[in-house]
Amino acid sequence: MHSCTNVSNFNIKALKLCSLVVLNCPGAMLLRFLNNPSLTRLDIQDFVEGEVIDLARVLCNLPELEDLSIDSNSLKLLSADNISKCLPHLVNSLKSLGLRNFKVCDLDQLHGALCLIRNLLNVKHFGINLNMEPQVDVEPASNHMETPNCLQCTLDQLQTVEIICLEGSKPELLFIKLLLAHSPSLKEITITPSKSSRVQKRLDIAKDVMQFPRASPKAKMFYLDPEP
Repeated sequence: MHSCTNVSNFNIKALKLCSLVVLNCPGAMLLRFLNNPSLTRLDIQDFVEGEVIDLARVLCNLPELEDLSIDSNSLKLLSADNISKCLPHLVNSLKSLGLRNFKVCDLDQLHGALCLIRNLLNVKHFGINLNMEPQVDVEPASNHMETPNCLQCTLDQLQTVEIICLEGSKPELLFIKLLLAHSPSLKEITITPSKSSRVQKRLDIAKDVMQFPRASPKAKMFYLDPEP
């Protein structure tokens, strides 16, 4: 479903549906068709205007979900209180997690991302598309990630990380540092800087990231040119 309108009463009853993508459908009542035992892939972006959605409740209804990709609006809806109670149903199934338009400096989004990471311990691939807002206060997010036991878990299954549109802000670098420090099975991390960043800034970012401690001695780091 892409850029659909007038779908507030749309209801899907397809018990064998395996993949669902909902992009830019602000009126879609998503909860009505997400109680699906067969769904293995879910990609949702820009849909939450039509209803107040409890993402933790949605995830509980998808016991076979393997691939989840959500946008920043969905991420803001998570909270530590409800996700810690509801998400364990997915611990054994979800293998790939994607965050789109992720603003690390937004504390609501940051808390949501950390909640997902803490509760989805079988994820093997983690993809992040960053969005750094200009002139935003970076201190609250930085202070939170610098507190002891910020993550409080070991990501034993995480093998690959892909980070796109890195600006090199302090919170972004601290987030990468957290992942590297808590992923003993990591094989590969790929970083693509923002195309708006200057060459010298990209070199400085690469130098910083290369010095971060890694829990995995086999982790390879690939630092790519910005996408055209």
